[in-house]
Amino acid sequence: MMHPRFAIYPIGRPLQSQRGYALLSVTLLLLIMLSLGAASVLYTTLDLRSTAHYGTGNSAFAAAEAGVLHALSTINQTGVIQFNTDIVNRWDSLYGSATKAIPSLSSLSYQVQIAADAANPSNAGTLTVTGFAPLQARRSIVVHLTKGGFSGAPGAIYLAADRDVSSQFSGNAFDVDGNDHDTLGNLVPSGPVKPGISTRNSTVNDAVTNALRDTQKDNVKGLGFSPSPLTPSVLPTGGPSVDDLDQIVGHLLTLPNVSTTNTKKFNGNDTFGTVAAPQVTYMTANDVQLNGNAQGAGILIVDGSMTINGTLDFIGWIIVRGATVINPDGDTEVLGNATILGSLWTGDLDIKVGGSAIVDYCDACMRLVDNMNNPTNTIPRPMQVSSWGEVL
Repeated sequence: MMHPRFAIYPIGRPLQSQRGYALLSVTLLLLIMLSLGAASVLYTTLDLRSTAHYGTGNSAFAAAEAGVLHALSTINQTGVIQFNTDIVNRWDSLYGSATKAIPSLSSLSYQVQIAADAANPSNAGTLTVTGFAPLQARRSIVVHLTKGGFSGAPGAIYLAADRDVSSQFSGNAFDVDGNDHDTLGNLVPSGPVKPGISTRNSTVNDAVTNALRDTQKDNVKGLGFSPSPLTPSVLPTGGPSVDDLDQIVGHLLTLPNVSTTNTKKFNGNDTFGTVAAPQVTYMTANDVQLNGNAQGAGILIVDGSMTINGTLDFIGWIIVRGATVINPDGDTEVLGNATILGSLWTGDLDIKVGGSAIVDYCDACMRLVDNMNNPTNTIPRPMQVSSWGEVL
């Protein structure tokens, strides 16, 4: 009998316990691989979500920036004399309180809130604009605004109507020039250049341009004028609406030295202020006719229509809320002449310019008007960004 110490076991036959260890090892390996795979999928999903949220967050910020530009362009198209009354108190009608979608990207939108500065409500304020994007992303920007510097008028003649303008230009002796002139009518080569006729939109712009005959187009000079190809200086610049003109007139009538008259026909030698003592002249008659010789300086406001048949020499700003007729053709002759240095604004749908009328933009004349209410400005100004920051 062989001693137990020398017992021989069959070669190649595994122990029963070794089988269990192998199965456990394989199971653990599979579990580890499954865990790693699940973790990889989880982290990939989280990474994709993080990337998506980052992208939508940037989209929300871009939507907020678009809202800032939209709100600021709305404010500056109107212009500001007193920020709280001209803009903040009228914000619902000027802009509205509803959330606005970006036309080309309907998934992005923004909402604008506006407030006047508590310490300086006439000259400063804030815009708080929140942009929205998919995945409930939102970003908010606060923009601080202050009133900008003197910018003059939109053009030598400004049409505040939005549509259906009836323009008539008679003869070939009139002159409308957006190039800068001084108070004596001399050209200022280094001065600002404005359109001869500025409009609120392209529809009105086309109507005015089409009303000019080829022989008259070189009578309207200024920004955008070209002799070849012949292009008159008629440009859409935006600007105050007819309702805005009413708001502006309301401010102007609070100025000192307002001279109010209900006279319908002026047939003698009339004076409506001087350069040394400019004044606000407010004509309330429905149909004002200037038939004699007249001169003036400052601001001339006409509630109804104004027809200039005689001679008018005026320096400053004329606002006509009704129809404006300057030296129309008569049955057999052209009557009178007018020289306006500054800017003529009209809110009616009917403007007629002809005869020997001269309407030349004059920056110095508008500055004269702007200083009439010193230290508060008279001419509407743009608002500009003084600082901004993201708050959400």
